[in-house]
Amino acid sequence: MGIRSDELEFVSHRSVADIGRTMQAALAAAKARSIDQIQSSSGALAAFDDRADIEVVAQGQGFMSGGWAVQIYVFDEGERRRVSLIALGDGGFTRAMAGATNSVSLSASKKKRDQLANALR
Repeated sequence: MGIRSDELEFVSHRSVADIGRTMQAALAAAKARSIDQIQSSSGALAAFDDRADIEVVAQGQGFMSGGWAVQIYVFDEGERRRVSLIALGDGGFTRAMAGATNSVSLSASKKKRDQLANALR
């Protein structure tokens, strides 16, 4: 039944650049097959969006469990950075219709999200 999500948020005192470098290494270790910038859905009004300093979605393919996807947002709030990691997954009906290996698993996405969070903390 559509896309499901599960968010994890924490605060870091590391710099945005340090978080970005650590994220690159962690996503390479997680075998992310794509890392894409998140596009605004506001169209012509996108200039007025509250944008994070880092806004990406990483995706990969599991061996038998299907794919995984995690949205990553890093907001620089002066003395600290707020990191939001959102695991994404297809609903049960979509997974059943597409087959497990052709869909995005929320449980696989949570596992990758938690690995990324451990690297970034």
